This record gives sequence, structure tokens and C-alpha cells, in this order.
Amino acid sequence: MTKLELLSELLVEELHSFKEEVDRLEIIEKSLKSTAIKADSTQIEKLIEEHLRKLQLDQTAQQENQEEILKRIKHSRTIPNWLIILALLLFLSQAFIIVYLLLRY
Repeated sequence: MTKLELLSELLVEELHSFKEEVDRLEIIEKSLKSTAIKADSTQIEKLIEEHLRKLQLDQTAQQENQEEILKRIKHSRTIPNWLIILALLLFLSQAFIIVYLLLRY
């Protein structure tokens, strides 16, 4: 009979500790239900806006550089002016020499 009493006493203690744990979990559950978690994305939005602003500035600067390069390419020449003048002078001098030699004979 003592074993039966011992087992029943042990069972009563276990039930009592289980009830205490259930009560403690109920308190925790109530506090969790009353706690509100708000999602705040303002910092992320600020970072994205700043990044987009920087991208826009970079794109504008790149476009201006591209326009400047295209303008320089458009106004550039493959043959420099001094070479054109030199070739023209040589051609004219040869023409005068040929005319002079033809008129001399």
C-alpha cells in the first residue's frame, strides 16, 4: 500500500507543477497578445530614395559627359589644318613649276 500512496503523491506533485507551468504560460500568452509589433520601413525607404537620387545624378552626369564627347567627335577632324595647307602649297608650287617649265620651252 505504501507504493500506491507514494505513486499517488508523486502524481499529485506532478499535476501541481504542471498546473503552475500552465498558469505561467497563460500569463506569457496574455502579455504576448497585448504586445503590438509594428513594421517600420521608413529607414529602408529613405535608403532607397537616397540611392535612387544618387543613381539619377550619376545618370545625368554620364549623359552630359556623353554629349560632350559626341560634340568633340563631331567637331574633330582626321586631317589637321596645317597638313591640308601644306599639301595645298605643295600642289600649287608644283603646278607653277610645271606651267613655268611648259612656257619656257
